Order: sequence, then structure tokens, then C-alpha cells
Amino acid sequence: METATTPSSMNTTTERYVVFKTAPVMRNIIFTIGGVGLVGNIFVVIVILSGTKMRKQLTNTYIINQSVMDTLVSLFLILTTVFEDDSSKFSTFVDEMFCKFWLTKLWLWSAIVSSTYNLLALTMERYLAVVYPIWHKMRINKIRVVFSVLLVWLIGPALIMSFLLPTSGITDDGHCSTLTFWPNEKWQKVYGISAIFVQFMGPLILLIFFYTRMFIVLRRNIKTDRIGGFRGQAVQRRVVDTMGNARKNILKTLSIVAFFFAFCWSWNQTYFLMFNLGYELVDFTSPFYNFTVVMVFLNCCLNPFIYIAKYEEFQKTMKALICKNKVFSVRF
Repeated sequence: METATTPSSMNTTTERYVVFKTAPVMRNIIFTIGGVGLVGNIFVVIVILSGTKMRKQLTNTYIINQSVMDTLVSLFLILTTVFEDDSSKFSTFVDEMFCKFWLTKLWLWSAIVSSTYNLLALTMERYLAVVYPIWHKMRINKIRVVFSVLLVWLIGPALIMSFLLPTSGITDDGHCSTLTFWPNEKWQKVYGISAIFVQFMGPLILLIFFYTRMFIVLRRNIKTDRIGGFRGQAVQRRVVDTMGNARKNILKTLSIVAFFFAFCWSWNQTYFLMFNLGYELVDFTSPFYNFTVVMVFLNCCLNPFIYIAKYEEFQKTMKALICKNKVFSVRF
């Protein structure tokens, strides 16, 4: 729950006053990231939906959902920067709701956390397909995938609201303050460490486990298939190699996505952990802190470039879509 901001106070008592305002230089960076994220992720959705084969694949259902979520992250990133707290004073119930549900950037962070858990769900689906292929074929269908997607959409808001709403609100002097009203400092530290585990460390540990196991199993299976294929016809061997390469390609693509998730988030989460453990060197106005925030936001616009560079099925569908539009343009 960290943003490119300048807090007005850095003490951790329950009476602190914290207003998050985006520095001028950061606004331009955020608008650029948000704009690229909007265009890139919408493009991914269009490409996948344009291909009949890609549209039917369960994995691509999660990729579409990932892109939709990252589109929302990009949109909220721009909107919450444009319409941020201007240090106005509030007093009414409506003011407090506006403070809690908008000025805290609740929807931005809800979308970010949901995006993280969608990546985890996507990886888990591939894990079951590779490690337990028979079980996956019998049990995993479109309905269950859609159900898991809906669940992912609920996880982000549920987690963020559970601690952001009770700890944010209007102070005695009428300002909207975020993550302020804690029972005590000990409880705040418990929250900080728990938040890091829930939104970063927990998913990261599972991602590392899933991808390590998948690559081990996939390498073993492909080697076994090839040995068996040498006893059959050449056509069968080519089919085995093609299927194996396709599975390896999607796994490599998704593992790169997971790597950049870890890389982009690790800086900010380490800094946030240091803050909650009481390190005095933590400065939320420093250039390094702003760098960690940019890295988190950057994650929402990287995936389209990864798909274009590494995902072979996406590349084929993208080329077909572009060529189709060129033919259409020539005709008319």
C-alpha cells in the first residue's frame, strides 16, 4: 500500500496526520506509465479475442483477465493522481466516504492486489496442467476458470478494505488522513508485515515453487516423449516436438511475467518492511523511495511487451490481425 507521495508527518502514533500528495516530477512519470499501460493492455485483449484458438484456451482467459486488471490499474493510476487530496478540510459523512473510498487510492491498490492474485491463479492453472495433466483435463473447465477469475476480483478489494477503511478517515482538524488510526504501534507493525506477506511474499513463494516444479516435470516429460517418439514415425516425433515447444514457450513467457512481478515489487516491499520494523533511515520523500514506487506501477505496463517479444501464439495472432486489417484497408 505505498504510493509516490509526500507524507506530511512520519511519526507512527495513532494521532499522526498523513496526506499523500504526488510530487510534480512523479506526475509526469505516472501519466506516462498509465498511458502506456492503458494502450498496451487493451491491445492484448483485442489480439487474444481476435483469435479463435487463443480465445478458447483456458490459460488465455487468465491472460485476458490480467490485462483487464492492469488496464484498470493504469486508469486508476491516472485518475487518482489527477483527483488527489488537495489538503481541503472535510466535515460531513459524504466527505469521510470520499476520503476513505477515493483519496486513500483504495481502488488502485485493490486492482493491483487482484492483479497479483490473478497471476497466481494463472500460474496454478498451468501447474495443474503440467504436473497433474489427467486431473486437469477432467476437473478444470471454463466454468471453474471463470469462477476463479471472479474470486480473484473480490480478493483485492476485500484485503485492501479490511485494513484501509478502519485506519483512514477525517482527523480532528478536518483533513483526510491515510493509514492513521491504529490501536497502537505494535498492531501497525503486525499489519505491515502481514500486508507484505499477503500481497507479495506469499504469492512470490508460491510462484517460485510452481515454476520450479513445472520446469522439472516438463523437462522430464519432453525427454520421455522424445525417447518414445524415436520408436514411432517421423510425423509423430514432429507432433511431440511441436507440442513440447508450445508448452515450453507459454511457460517461459509466464515465468518472465512472474520474474518482473518479483523484480518490480521487491524494492518497495523491502522498503515498506524496513519502515514497519522501525528503521529510522526510511525516508518517504527520498528519490530512492520514489524509484521503488515507480517500479511497482511499471509492472502494470510490462506484460504486453513480454507477450509481443516471447509468446509465439500471441505473435502469430497479432500478425494475422494486422494483416487482416491491412487487407480490409486496401479493399475499402
